[in-house]
Amino acid sequence: MKKKILAGALLLVMLAGLVTLAGAYDQSQALVSRSYLDGNFWNDLKAIVFSEAEKNTTAFYNEAAEKAKQIVNGAASGEAASSFFDAGEGTNGDILTAPLGSSLVWTAGTGMVRDGTLVDATEGREVVSGGILTVGHRYLAGTGVVLVVTSSSAQWMGEGQWTVAAGEIILPFTDVSPSQWYYNEVVYAYQNKLFGSVGSGRFDPLGQMQRCMVTTVLHRLAGKPDVEYKPVFKDIPAGQWYTDGTIWASQLNVVTGKGGSRFDPFGNVTRQEIAVILYRYAEQMGYDVRGRADLTSFSDGASVATWSRQEISWAVDAKILKGNSGALLPTGEATRAEVAAMFHRFDDWIKQQ
Repeated sequence: MKKKILAGALLLVMLAGLVTLAGAYDQSQALVSRSYLDGNFWNDLKAIVFSEAEKNTTAFYNEAAEKAKQIVNGAASGEAASSFFDAGEGTNGDILTAPLGSSLVWTAGTGMVRDGTLVDATEGREVVSGGILTVGHRYLAGTGVVLVVTSSSAQWMGEGQWTVAAGEIILPFTDVSPSQWYYNEVVYAYQNKLFGSVGSGRFDPLGQMQRCMVTTVLHRLAGKPDVEYKPVFKDIPAGQWYTDGTIWASQLNVVTGKGGSRFDPFGNVTRQEIAVILYRYAEQMGYDVRGRADLTSFSDGASVATWSRQEISWAVDAKILKGNSGALLPTGEATRAEVAAMFHRFDDWIKQQ
């Protein structure tokens, strides 16, 4: 269809010239009648010109179409299909800038237009500020354009003057903003793939942290070691998102059940329970957990359970657990934001060992 449009455009240019030429002579001087020109001759001429134009442009069109196909298919598979396209890659928050006329094929990950306008040549539409790039599509910069990588990693094939610079992390969560105290903690949890969304693009920072969430996060922090499923707890079946983390933590003697061979995976976890879990994991990994802090300086230090006093004392000494207005709140149910902060501090403590 596109090559017929091209041929038709050439035809119109040629016929426009003939009309001008015919109009330059007086009708009385014409060698052929006007009726002939308007009739058979005109129709025959259009057919001949269209046929010749189509024949002469078919090879050019097919060659161009094949090259475009190779570029898109090659780029989508990670191959440099054209010497004019350079492979690029970035991480969350990276900023891509390019002037008018630059081109790229987005091959992996997600990205967003921050400023300017891209033309999606694959779909034939404009992508303006806030628009999301689609893997496998080819884009042309309709203006000077600024893009931002919104996934942990992304890849593209670029043609033109594309430049990449590091920028701020772009969180995919609608309920976390830079003004909140836990923003950097959520950034850490997201960057290290410890926490995910609870659905609908939310992190739910003030939501309660469940026991199965803690074992899953700890498993991820440990690098997701392989786990052989065993029915350790009646309420931890195989194949659930929390199964591997919970079974692994149990086999490592980091967590225990709640009695009756049950783990209570969806029960909310308390601050002192998290301290115990992190202490046991650090001990199992061979880290020095001899540090102790004086708990009498906290208004509720005496309320810490006997079974968690050693672990709470260690967590305070390691600066993993901090007070809230002078209180430890050991039995307080921890929020997702608080647990993200504790894991961040725990990871920092590990790196200092």
